[in-house]
Amino acid sequence: MAEEDLVDLFDHLVRVEILLWNAVERRLRDDHAMPLPWFEMMRVADRPGGARVRDIAEALTITEGGASKIVDRVQAAGHAERRRDPTDGRSSRITLTPSGVRGLRAATESVRAELAERIGAVLGADSVDRLDATLRLLRAANLSAAPTAEPTKE
Repeated sequence: MAEEDLVDLFDHLVRVEILLWNAVERRLRDDHAMPLPWFEMMRVADRPGGARVRDIAEALTITEGGASKIVDRVQAAGHAERRRDPTDGRSSRITLTPSGVRGLRAATESVRAELAERIGAVLGADSVDRLDATLRLLRAANLSAAPTAEPTKE
């Protein structure tokens, strides 16, 4: 593939991501009154033992400040709580409350249904597996690459 074709590939990748994000966001808001960033944060916090804000930031590829703001909002809605980390008294662990667990389970079903329609029905199982492997490879390669500067806001 020629280098200029990579620009077109990047464009397609970003536009598909935006279309999928918007569709899943709409579905979550309509079905559960839940923004997509809350869903993503809750998935990370649902790990055994919960998660630190740093873990959430790394998993979502966002800043710790951004992750902390999402945690604050989910906590204010009663879906998560912060507890002192038993192994590191300087930090806290974010865990889901019972309502958070119920909300996450229900929201996950909606997200699965939306993505089954928008990805699975279009690509089929083999293509989905190949796409997953390709995206994992690209993510790992880009995470291990030298860090880039934060984007500027104009």
